[in-house]
Amino acid sequence: MDLTKLDKFIDTMPKRGFPACELALTQDGKTVYHRCAGYADSVQKRPASERDLYWIYSATKVITCIAAMRLIEEGRLSLSDPVSKYIPEYGRLRVKSSDGSVSDAKSVMTVLHLFTMTGGLTYNMRTPAIEAAVTPDADTLTLVKAFTLDPLAFEPGEKYLYSLCHDVLGAICEVVTGMPFSEYLDSLIFKPLGLCDIGFRPNAEQLSRFSAMYTYNVGNSTATEIPCVNQMGVLRNYESGGGGLFSSVSDYLKIISAIASGGITPDGYRILKPETVEMMKKNYLTDAQRSDLIKHSNFGYGWGLCGRVHMDKNVSLSLSPVGEFGWDGAAGAFSLIDTENRLAVFFATHVMGAKYVYSVVHPTVRNLIYEQIL
Repeated sequence: MDLTKLDKFIDTMPKRGFPACELALTQDGKTVYHRCAGYADSVQKRPASERDLYWIYSATKVITCIAAMRLIEEGRLSLSDPVSKYIPEYGRLRVKSSDGSVSDAKSVMTVLHLFTMTGGLTYNMRTPAIEAAVTPDADTLTLVKAFTLDPLAFEPGEKYLYSLCHDVLGAICEVVTGMPFSEYLDSLIFKPLGLCDIGFRPNAEQLSRFSAMYTYNVGNSTATEIPCVNQMGVLRNYESGGGGLFSSVSDYLKIISAIASGGITPDGYRILKPETVEMMKKNYLTDAQRSDLIKHSNFGYGWGLCGRVHMDKNVSLSLSPVGEFGWDGAAGAFSLIDTENRLAVFFATHVMGAKYVYSVVHPTVRNLIYEQIL
């Protein structure tokens, strides 16, 4: 196994404007590659290491979808359920038309719409209605209810729009289980897998191990340091299913490695059944909805029950098999789940606003892995 090309690419990431990065992958539940590059601090005294932690932003969505799929598997939740069954406020939705007028929604928002980002929600959390709900003690369910005070961008199911849908999905998990979302994740995934460096609220020791965060300078491919805070952590009691988690690369990888192995860990703990995992790797968007997804990236992909889903190798130019799935994050994280080869990949960096990472870095990492390891 010659990993020279992959090693060189990871090692040159700091020169491309990513001061620190980390890549690891497993096959059949065993780690077959793990490499760090750069420095975790801006003064370059602390080399990047496997102890580093990152805000993973929307890579959180993968964990949320796994947790919600467990409830579907158990019959406690259904894709066809109206969201209002769990959060009554979602039975009184309004829709804003192209002419600016607002009227009552004609379609019912379902759990499937949340999974597939077709609910009509947006990612605007700075509306007067939502900001009015942001009080010091407001929790996840309180804020998610406030989303309904603003009109939807379109009728549920009409289009695809990347949005707060998975935050609502996390809130539904709270209603169904009767516990805070963080406690549900702890009981279902984190504690059974022995994970201690993943969660919504890092302690003081964990904060000392965070990789510095940056914003990307497009013109000269450099990065400028910014405060290392999660912009989705708007409240101390708000647990964003769409972007609130921090993690080490190793902890996150253990979760998706189990999913890549049919939902089971090497020591026999089952998170999901194989048939449930198979449901997650299918495209659920219509062609019209896929056109909304495929704007500047994700060519050859659709959207399943856990993020992007590979559909057409001729269009994507991806070396991964059809059915590969996963998602990324606002600071550059990237996850890949491949059940055909029982392969899981997680890449982390901490640079905001870098479209380059999605259009160039992630596809390059993905294809180098398939060139050199499989």
